[in-house]
Amino acid sequence: MFGGIDVDLLCQNPYDKVNRQVLDKGSAFRASARGWGLGSGNSIPEYLPVDGYMGMIDAAREIRRREE
Repeated sequence: MFGGIDVDLLCQNPYDKVNRQVLDKGSAFRASARGWGLGSGNSIPEYLPVDGYMGMIDAAREIRRREE
């Protein structure tokens, strides 16, 4: 999943949409992988809205929480 999150998704969508897409994509990927790393595939630019970034981070935390 490393590099699987498009910066456009993070920049152009509200928290809820980013969170849902990352959660869905990450959960599907995680079901077939032994490990994973989360990233945008690009550097995170300073103009990226905090809500989009936090949507991605919170989805990753939720995926991890579900596996505990």
